[in-house]
Amino acid sequence: MVKVDRTYLTELIKEVLSEKKADRCKRIADRKYDKPSAYKSGAIVRCRKGDIWKDLKEEELSEKQKETLRTWFKRKGAPGKEGGWVDCNTCRDGKCKPCGRKEGEKRAKYPSCRPTPSQCKTPGKGKKWGKTK
Repeated sequence: MVKVDRTYLTELIKEVLSEKKADRCKRIADRKYDKPSAYKSGAIVRCRKGDIWKDLKEEELSEKQKETLRTWFKRKGAPGKEGGWVDCNTCRDGKCKPCGRKEGEKRAKYPSCRPTPSQCKTPGKGKKWGKTK
């Protein structure tokens, strides 16, 4: 039989307990908030109470975050041979002209380009150019 002193056992137990895995609420908050903040800690508390993120599965959250700026730029816009971005100022009945002008083509307004026609519903940031309504 091996003798083990008491202090060694207590330190070993403390180490095992401190290696506890982060709970579900903390992992979700880490994905939603970039840096430590009062909003993040408040969200963790609300999650543990059951006020928010009840039905949210961790896989769903990671799927939403897979869209990066690179994938956003690669999205295809206008249907047909001409892929790419669309000019939101030319959208009529759900069809939009591709962004960019052909040689000799003139348009009334400066183009407001988005990756897909569904993005045209969001207003632009310009006051005199782009979708302002």
